[in-house]
Amino acid sequence: MNRRDFVKLLGASGLAVSAPYGLSSKAFAASEVAQFFVMVHAGGGWDPTSLCDPKGNAERSDGKGPVNNFLPEQILSVGGSPIRYAPLPDPTLATSTVRTDMALTNFDAFFNTYASDMRIINGIDTNTNSHEGGTRYVWSGILEDKRQPAFAALVASIYAPSKPMTFMSNGGYDATAGLVAPTRAGSASSFQRLTYPNRYDVNNENSLYLNNDVMERVEQAKLNRKNRLIQNATLPQRKRSISQLFTVSMGDNNLDSLISYLPASLSSGMRGQAEMAAAAFKSGLAVSANLVSGGFDTHGTHDRNQLFSLARLIDGVDHLMQELDRLGIREKTTVLVSSDFGRTPYYNSGNGEDHWPVTSMLALGMGVGGNSVVGATDENFKALPVNTTTLQPDANGTKITPQHIHAALRQMAGITSHANSRQHPLEGPYLNIFGA
Repeated sequence: MNRRDFVKLLGASGLAVSAPYGLSSKAFAASEVAQFFVMVHAGGGWDPTSLCDPKGNAERSDGKGPVNNFLPEQILSVGGSPIRYAPLPDPTLATSTVRTDMALTNFDAFFNTYASDMRIINGIDTNTNSHEGGTRYVWSGILEDKRQPAFAALVASIYAPSKPMTFMSNGGYDATAGLVAPTRAGSASSFQRLTYPNRYDVNNENSLYLNNDVMERVEQAKLNRKNRLIQNATLPQRKRSISQLFTVSMGDNNLDSLISYLPASLSSGMRGQAEMAAAAFKSGLAVSANLVSGGFDTHGTHDRNQLFSLARLIDGVDHLMQELDRLGIREKTTVLVSSDFGRTPYYNSGNGEDHWPVTSMLALGMGVGGNSVVGATDENFKALPVNTTTLQPDANGTKITPQHIHAALRQMAGITSHANSRQHPLEGPYLNIFGA
Protein backbone atom coordinates (compact mmCIF):
# COMPACT_ATOMS: atom_id res chain seq x y z
CA MET A 1 0.00 0.00 0.00
CA ASN A 2 1.32 3.46 -0.88
CA ARG A 3 1.90 5.94 1.96
CA ARG A 4 -1.58 7.37 1.64
CA ASP A 5 -2.68 10.26 3.79
CA PHE A 6 0.78 10.35 5.36
CA VAL A 7 0.82 14.01 6.37
CA LYS A 8 -2.73 13.89 7.77
CA LEU A 9 -1.68 11.21 10.23
CA LEU A 10 1.57 12.74 11.45
CA GLY A 11 0.18 14.34 14.56
CA ALA A 12 -1.92 11.34 15.55
CA SER A 13 0.86 8.81 15.06
CA GLY A 14 3.71 10.68 16.71
CA LEU A 15 5.74 10.75 13.50
CA ALA A 16 6.75 14.15 12.16
CA VAL A 17 8.51 14.94 8.90
CA SER A 18 9.98 18.31 7.96
CA ALA A 19 9.92 19.42 4.35
CA PRO A 20 13.36 19.37 2.70
CA TYR A 21 14.65 22.28 0.73
CA GLY A 22 17.71 23.27 -1.21
CA LEU A 23 18.63 19.70 -2.16
CA SER A 24 20.77 19.12 -5.20
CA SER A 25 22.34 15.70 -4.59
CA LYS A 26 21.76 12.54 -6.54
CA ALA A 27 19.15 10.29 -4.94
CA PHE A 28 20.55 6.77 -4.70
CA ALA A 29 18.32 3.74 -5.03
CA ALA A 30 18.05 1.54 -1.96
CA SER A 31 20.15 -1.17 -3.60
CA GLU A 32 22.95 1.39 -4.15
CA VAL A 33 23.21 2.39 -0.47
CA ALA A 34 26.30 0.50 0.64
CA GLN A 35 26.40 1.64 4.27
CA PHE A 36 23.95 2.54 7.02
CA PHE A 37 24.72 4.64 10.10
CA VAL A 38 23.27 4.55 13.61
CA MET A 39 24.20 7.21 16.17
CA VAL A 40 23.34 6.13 19.74
CA HIS A 41 23.25 9.04 22.17
CA ALA A 42 23.60 8.44 25.92
CA GLY A 43 21.73 11.56 26.97
CA GLY A 44 22.96 13.57 29.94
CA GLY A 45 26.68 12.81 30.03
CA TRP A 46 27.73 9.22 30.71
CA ASP A 47 30.67 7.97 32.77
CA PRO A 48 33.24 6.19 30.55
CA THR A 49 35.23 5.17 33.63
CA SER A 50 32.26 2.98 34.58
CA LEU A 51 32.24 1.36 31.14
CA CYS A 52 35.04 1.47 28.58
CA ASP A 53 37.79 3.58 30.21
CA PRO A 54 38.02 2.06 33.72
CA LYS A 55 40.43 3.37 36.34
CA GLY A 56 39.79 1.59 39.62
CA ASN A 57 39.53 3.19 43.07
CA ALA A 58 43.04 4.64 43.40
CA GLU A 59 43.07 7.90 45.35
CA ARG A 60 43.61 11.07 43.32
CA SER A 61 46.72 13.14 43.96
CA ASP A 62 44.55 16.21 44.65
CA GLY A 63 42.80 14.45 47.53
CA LYS A 64 39.37 14.46 45.91
CA GLY A 65 38.91 10.73 46.41
CA PRO A 66 38.82 7.64 44.20
CA VAL A 67 37.94 7.67 40.50
CA ASN A 68 35.84 4.48 40.65
CA ASN A 69 34.18 2.33 43.28
CA PHE A 70 35.90 -0.89 42.19
CA LEU A 71 39.44 -2.19 42.57
CA PRO A 72 41.96 -1.92 39.72
CA GLU A 73 42.38 -5.70 39.76
CA GLN A 74 38.62 -6.06 39.09
CA ILE A 75 38.94 -4.37 35.67
CA LEU A 76 38.14 -6.86 32.92
CA SER A 77 39.41 -7.35 29.37
CA VAL A 78 38.40 -9.25 26.26
CA GLY A 79 40.75 -12.16 25.67
CA GLY A 80 44.08 -10.94 24.44
CA SER A 81 42.70 -7.71 22.96
CA PRO A 82 43.38 -4.28 24.45
CA ILE A 83 39.68 -3.74 25.16
CA ARG A 84 39.25 -3.18 28.91
CA TYR A 85 35.94 -2.54 30.63
CA ALA A 86 34.61 -1.90 34.10
CA PRO A 87 33.08 -4.67 36.16
CA LEU A 88 29.36 -4.14 36.49
CA PRO A 89 28.75 -2.80 40.01
CA ASP A 90 26.76 -4.72 42.57
CA PRO A 91 23.24 -5.14 41.10
CA THR A 92 21.77 -4.40 44.54
CA LEU A 93 22.76 -0.78 43.91
CA ALA A 94 20.08 -0.62 41.23
CA THR A 95 16.53 0.48 41.92
CA SER A 96 13.77 -2.08 42.24
CA THR A 97 12.37 -0.90 38.92
CA VAL A 98 15.24 -2.37 36.87
CA ARG A 99 13.81 -4.59 34.16
CA THR A 100 14.48 -8.27 34.66
CA ASP A 101 15.13 -8.79 30.94
CA MET A 102 18.17 -6.51 30.99
CA ALA A 103 21.49 -8.28 31.38
CA LEU A 104 22.51 -6.42 34.53
CA THR A 105 25.39 -8.79 35.22
CA ASN A 106 26.36 -9.28 31.61
CA PHE A 107 28.74 -6.55 30.47
CA ASP A 108 31.02 -9.54 29.89
CA ALA A 109 28.70 -10.96 27.25
CA PHE A 110 28.37 -7.62 25.45
CA PHE A 111 32.08 -6.89 25.15
CA ASN A 112 33.03 -10.47 24.35
CA THR A 113 30.28 -10.76 21.72
CA TYR A 114 31.12 -7.57 19.84
CA ALA A 115 34.85 -7.07 20.50
CA SER A 116 35.85 -8.28 17.04
CA ASP A 117 33.71 -5.50 15.49
CA MET A 118 34.45 -2.84 18.12
CA ARG A 119 36.90 0.01 18.46
CA ILE A 120 36.91 2.08 21.65
CA ILE A 121 37.95 5.72 21.32
CA ASN A 122 38.97 7.13 24.70
CA GLY A 123 40.18 10.56 25.75
CA ILE A 124 37.91 12.59 23.47
CA ASP A 125 38.27 16.24 24.49
CA THR A 126 34.90 18.00 24.07
CA ASN A 127 36.13 21.34 25.48
CA THR A 128 32.74 21.90 27.13
CA ASN A 129 30.56 21.03 30.12
CA SER A 130 27.41 22.22 28.33
CA HIS A 131 24.79 19.61 27.46
CA GLU A 132 23.79 21.47 24.32
CA GLY A 133 27.31 22.23 23.16
CA GLY A 134 28.65 18.79 23.99
CA THR A 135 25.84 16.97 22.21
CA ARG A 136 26.25 19.17 19.14
CA TYR A 137 30.04 18.75 19.10
CA VAL A 138 30.01 14.97 19.55
CA TRP A 139 27.47 14.37 16.77
CA SER A 140 28.38 17.11 14.27
CA GLY A 141 32.09 17.81 14.77
CA ILE A 142 31.60 21.54 15.38
CA LEU A 143 31.19 23.00 18.87
CA GLU A 144 30.05 26.58 18.39
CA ASP A 145 28.11 26.67 15.10
CA LYS A 146 24.46 25.83 15.83
CA ARG A 147 23.81 25.57 12.07
CA GLN A 148 26.09 22.56 11.72
CA PRO A 149 24.20 19.45 10.55
CA ALA A 150 24.44 16.21 12.50
CA PHE A 151 26.55 13.63 10.68
CA ALA A 152 23.52 11.35 10.32
CA ALA A 153 21.67 14.16 8.53
CA LEU A 154 24.67 15.04 6.36
CA VAL A 155 25.28 11.50 5.14
CA ALA A 156 21.56 10.96 4.49
CA SER A 157 21.42 14.15 2.42
CA ILE A 158 24.17 12.76 0.19
CA TYR A 159 23.31 9.07 0.03
CA ALA A 160 19.54 9.31 -0.46
CA PRO A 161 18.03 12.78 0.04
CA SER A 162 14.66 11.96 -1.52
CA LYS A 163 13.92 8.90 0.61
CA PRO A 164 10.93 9.84 2.79
CA MET A 165 12.54 8.49 5.98
CA THR A 166 16.19 8.79 4.99
CA PHE A 167 17.25 10.28 8.36
CA MET A 168 15.29 8.93 11.32
CA SER A 169 15.68 10.57 14.71
CA ASN A 170 14.55 9.75 18.21
CA GLY A 171 16.30 12.80 19.65
CA GLY A 172 19.83 13.79 20.50
CA TYR A 173 21.43 16.22 18.06
CA ASP A 174 19.45 16.04 14.84
CA ALA A 175 19.91 19.48 13.24
CA THR A 176 19.89 19.18 9.44
CA ALA A 177 20.89 22.66 8.19
CA GLY A 178 18.06 22.24 5.67
CA LEU A 179 19.90 19.50 3.81
CA VAL A 180 17.39 16.72 4.36
CA ALA A 181 14.02 16.00 5.95
CA PRO A 182 14.29 14.49 9.46
CA THR A 183 11.77 11.84 10.44
CA ARG A 184 10.98 11.73 14.13
CA ALA A 185 9.29 8.56 15.35
CA GLY A 186 7.61 8.03 18.69
CA SER A 187 7.10 4.26 18.63
CA ALA A 188 7.28 1.25 16.34
CA SER A 189 3.48 1.15 16.18
CA SER A 190 3.60 4.49 14.33
CA PHE A 191 4.76 2.64 11.23
CA GLN A 192 1.77 0.35 11.34
CA ARG A 193 -0.64 3.27 11.46
CA LEU A 194 1.19 5.04 8.64
CA THR A 195 1.17 1.95 6.49
CA TYR A 196 -2.56 1.45 6.89
CA PRO A 197 -3.94 4.97 7.51
CA ASN A 198 -7.38 4.02 6.19
CA ARG A 199 -7.81 1.28 8.81
CA TYR A 200 -9.15 2.02 12.27
CA ASP A 201 -7.77 -1.41 13.26
CA VAL A 202 -4.36 -1.82 11.61
CA ASN A 203 -4.55 -5.60 11.94
CA ASN A 204 -7.91 -5.88 10.17
CA GLU A 205 -7.85 -5.18 6.42
CA ASN A 206 -11.63 -4.79 6.37
CA SER A 207 -11.80 -2.06 9.06
CA LEU A 208 -11.78 0.90 6.65
CA TYR A 209 -12.63 4.54 7.22
CA LEU A 210 -13.19 5.07 3.48
CA ASN A 211 -13.84 2.48 0.80
CA ASN A 212 -11.14 1.85 -1.80
CA ASP A 213 -12.87 3.87 -4.51
CA VAL A 214 -12.94 6.98 -2.33
CA MET A 215 -9.30 6.52 -1.33
CA GLU A 216 -8.26 6.27 -4.98
CA ARG A 217 -10.04 9.56 -5.68
CA VAL A 218 -8.24 11.19 -2.74
CA GLU A 219 -4.89 10.01 -4.09
CA GLN A 220 -5.70 11.26 -7.57
CA ALA A 221 -6.69 14.66 -6.16
CA LYS A 222 -3.35 14.88 -4.36
CA LEU A 223 -1.47 14.00 -7.52
CA ASN A 224 -3.38 16.62 -9.52
CA ARG A 225 -2.62 19.27 -6.90
CA LYS A 226 1.08 18.39 -6.94
CA ASN A 227 1.20 18.72 -10.73
CA ARG A 228 -0.57 22.09 -10.63
CA LEU A 229 1.83 23.47 -8.03
CA ILE A 230 4.89 22.28 -9.96
CA GLN A 231 3.51 23.73 -13.20
CA ASN A 232 2.92 27.12 -11.58
CA ALA A 233 6.33 27.23 -9.86
CA THR A 234 8.89 29.36 -11.71
CA LEU A 235 12.13 28.42 -9.92
CA PRO A 236 13.76 24.98 -10.43
CA GLN A 237 14.54 24.72 -6.71
CA ARG A 238 10.90 25.44 -5.89
CA LYS A 239 9.79 22.69 -8.26
CA ARG A 240 12.16 20.21 -6.59
CA SER A 241 10.96 21.17 -3.12
CA ILE A 242 7.33 20.66 -4.07
CA SER A 243 8.10 17.30 -5.61
CA GLN A 244 10.06 16.17 -2.53
CA LEU A 245 7.32 17.30 -0.16
CA PHE A 246 4.70 15.32 -2.06
CA THR A 247 7.02 12.31 -2.06
CA VAL A 248 6.41 12.24 1.70
CA SER A 249 2.64 12.09 1.30
CA MET A 250 2.18 9.95 -1.80
CA GLY A 251 5.47 8.73 -3.22
CA ASP A 252 6.07 5.52 -5.12
CA ASN A 253 7.83 3.85 -2.21
CA ASN A 254 5.60 2.09 0.31
CA LEU A 255 5.66 1.10 3.94
CA ASP A 256 4.37 -2.41 3.48
CA SER A 257 7.87 -3.88 3.31
CA LEU A 258 8.91 -1.95 6.42
CA ILE A 259 6.08 -3.50 8.39
CA SER A 260 7.09 -6.93 7.18
CA TYR A 261 10.60 -6.44 8.59
CA LEU A 262 9.46 -5.42 12.08
CA PRO A 263 9.42 -8.22 14.67
CA ALA A 264 6.06 -9.79 15.45
CA SER A 265 6.11 -8.32 18.95
CA LEU A 266 7.11 -4.66 19.07
CA SER A 267 9.31 -3.38 21.89
CA SER A 268 9.37 -0.08 23.75
CA GLY A 269 12.22 2.24 24.68
CA MET A 270 15.54 1.96 22.91
CA ARG A 271 14.73 -1.58 21.83
CA GLY A 272 11.75 -0.23 19.89
CA GLN A 273 13.90 2.52 18.36
CA ALA A 274 16.35 -0.14 17.22
CA GLU A 275 13.60 -2.22 15.63
CA MET A 276 12.29 0.76 13.68
CA ALA A 277 15.72 1.81 12.43
CA ALA A 278 16.71 -1.68 11.30
CA ALA A 279 13.40 -2.24 9.50
CA ALA A 280 13.63 1.15 7.78
CA PHE A 281 17.15 0.35 6.57
CA LYS A 282 16.16 -3.07 5.30
CA SER A 283 13.09 -1.76 3.49
CA GLY A 284 15.14 0.90 1.69
CA LEU A 285 13.39 3.87 3.29
CA ALA A 286 16.26 5.14 5.48
CA VAL A 287 20.04 5.26 5.58
CA SER A 288 20.77 6.80 9.00
CA ALA A 289 19.18 6.98 12.44
CA ASN A 290 19.59 8.59 15.85
CA LEU A 291 18.78 6.39 18.86
CA VAL A 292 18.63 7.81 22.38
CA SER A 293 18.85 6.40 25.89
CA GLY A 294 18.70 8.86 28.79
CA GLY A 295 19.28 9.08 32.52
CA PHE A 296 23.03 9.79 32.54
CA ASP A 297 23.08 13.22 34.24
CA THR A 298 23.96 11.62 37.57
CA HIS A 299 24.64 14.55 39.88
CA GLY A 300 23.32 12.42 42.74
CA THR A 301 23.67 8.74 43.71
CA HIS A 302 25.99 8.25 40.76
CA ASP A 303 26.83 4.56 41.09
CA ARG A 304 23.25 3.34 41.30
CA ASN A 305 21.90 5.64 38.58
CA GLN A 306 24.76 5.05 36.15
CA LEU A 307 24.31 1.32 36.65
CA PHE A 308 20.69 1.49 35.62
CA SER A 309 21.34 3.79 32.67
CA LEU A 310 24.38 1.89 31.39
CA ALA A 311 22.56 -1.44 31.65
CA ARG A 312 19.63 -0.02 29.68
CA LEU A 313 21.96 1.48 27.07
CA ILE A 314 23.99 -1.69 26.56
CA ASP A 315 20.80 -3.72 26.40
CA GLY A 316 19.52 -1.41 23.63
CA VAL A 317 22.74 -1.55 21.62
CA ASP A 318 22.78 -5.34 21.90
CA HIS A 319 19.18 -5.48 20.68
CA LEU A 320 20.07 -3.19 17.77
CA MET A 321 22.92 -5.46 16.72
CA GLN A 322 20.65 -8.49 16.95
CA GLU A 323 18.01 -6.79 14.79
CA LEU A 324 20.59 -5.79 12.18
CA ASP A 325 21.84 -9.37 12.20
CA ARG A 326 18.32 -10.80 11.91
CA LEU A 327 17.68 -8.66 8.83
CA GLY A 328 21.05 -9.46 7.25
CA ILE A 329 22.40 -5.88 7.24
CA ARG A 330 24.75 -5.89 10.23
CA GLU A 331 27.81 -6.06 7.98
CA LYS A 332 26.58 -2.93 6.15
CA THR A 333 25.95 -0.84 9.27
CA THR A 334 28.20 1.41 11.34
CA VAL A 335 27.08 2.04 14.93
CA LEU A 336 28.52 4.80 17.12
CA VAL A 337 27.73 5.18 20.83
CA SER A 338 28.68 8.28 22.82
CA SER A 339 27.39 11.08 25.03
CA ASP A 340 27.43 14.84 25.72
CA PHE A 341 30.65 14.53 27.78
CA GLY A 342 31.84 12.51 30.78
CA ARG A 343 31.49 12.69 34.57
CA THR A 344 33.98 14.04 37.10
CA PRO A 345 36.54 11.47 38.33
CA TYR A 346 35.46 12.08 41.93
CA TYR A 347 32.19 12.24 43.86
CA ASN A 348 30.35 15.36 45.01
CA SER A 349 28.69 15.75 48.41
CA GLY A 350 25.61 13.88 47.18
CA ASN A 351 27.58 10.83 46.00
CA GLY A 352 27.03 12.08 42.47
CA GLU A 353 29.45 13.08 39.73
CA ASP A 354 29.25 16.33 37.81
CA HIS A 355 30.06 17.39 34.23
CA TRP A 356 33.53 16.63 32.86
CA PRO A 357 34.74 17.63 29.36
CA VAL A 358 36.25 14.25 28.43
CA THR A 359 34.32 11.35 26.94
CA SER A 360 34.62 8.13 24.95
CA MET A 361 32.97 6.53 21.93
CA LEU A 362 32.18 2.94 21.05
CA ALA A 363 32.35 2.26 17.31
CA LEU A 364 31.07 -1.02 15.87
CA GLY A 365 30.52 -2.52 12.45
CA MET A 366 31.35 -1.57 8.90
CA GLY A 367 34.47 0.55 8.44
CA VAL A 368 35.68 -0.05 12.01
CA GLY A 369 38.91 -1.80 12.93
CA GLY A 370 37.85 -4.24 15.65
CA ASN A 371 39.53 -5.51 18.79
CA SER A 372 41.17 -2.14 19.33
CA VAL A 373 41.41 0.91 21.56
CA VAL A 374 42.73 4.33 20.52
CA GLY A 375 43.11 7.49 22.54
CA ALA A 376 43.73 7.54 26.27
CA THR A 377 43.24 9.36 29.56
CA ASP A 378 45.46 9.55 32.62
CA GLU A 379 44.64 8.18 36.08
CA ASN A 380 42.61 11.32 36.81
CA PHE A 381 40.55 10.96 33.62
CA LYS A 382 42.19 13.81 31.72
CA ALA A 383 42.59 13.47 27.95
CA LEU A 384 46.12 12.65 26.81
CA PRO A 385 47.66 13.79 23.51
CA VAL A 386 48.20 10.95 21.05
CA ASN A 387 50.53 10.26 18.16
CA THR A 388 48.76 11.27 14.95
CA THR A 389 49.70 7.97 13.31
CA THR A 390 49.39 5.37 16.06
CA LEU A 391 46.71 7.20 18.09
CA GLN A 392 48.51 6.04 21.24
CA PRO A 393 49.72 8.38 24.02
CA ASP A 394 52.46 10.77 22.89
CA ALA A 395 53.42 13.90 24.78
CA ASN A 396 54.22 15.59 21.46
CA GLY A 397 50.95 14.54 19.85
CA THR A 398 47.45 16.02 19.70
CA LYS A 399 44.29 15.44 21.71
CA ILE A 400 41.45 13.69 19.91
CA THR A 401 38.40 15.90 19.48
CA PRO A 402 34.97 15.27 17.95
CA GLN A 403 36.16 17.24 14.93
CA HIS A 404 38.81 14.58 14.25
CA ILE A 405 36.17 11.89 14.59
CA HIS A 406 33.83 13.54 12.11
CA ALA A 407 36.58 14.13 9.58
CA ALA A 408 37.28 10.40 9.77
CA LEU A 409 33.56 9.60 9.54
CA ARG A 410 33.22 11.64 6.37
CA GLN A 411 36.25 9.86 4.95
CA MET A 412 34.77 6.46 5.85
CA ALA A 413 31.46 7.37 4.24
CA GLY A 414 33.16 8.73 1.12
CA ILE A 415 31.50 12.14 1.41
CA THR A 416 34.46 14.41 2.25
CA SER A 417 34.53 16.15 -1.13
CA HIS A 418 30.77 16.35 -1.64
CA ALA A 419 29.27 19.84 -1.93
CA ASN A 420 27.14 19.34 1.19
CA SER A 421 30.24 18.50 3.21
CA ARG A 422 32.22 21.40 1.77
CA GLN A 423 29.37 23.67 2.80
CA HIS A 424 30.12 22.66 6.41
CA PRO A 425 33.92 22.26 6.51
CA LEU A 426 35.96 20.68 9.28
CA GLU A 427 39.44 21.89 10.19
CA GLY A 428 42.47 20.17 11.68
CA PRO A 429 44.60 17.18 10.73
CA TYR A 430 43.01 13.96 9.53
CA LEU A 431 43.38 11.07 11.98
CA ASN A 432 42.61 7.49 11.03
CA ILE A 433 40.22 7.19 13.96
CA PHE A 434 38.38 4.07 12.81
CA GLY A 435 41.37 2.17 11.48
CA ALA A 436 39.69 -0.18 9.00
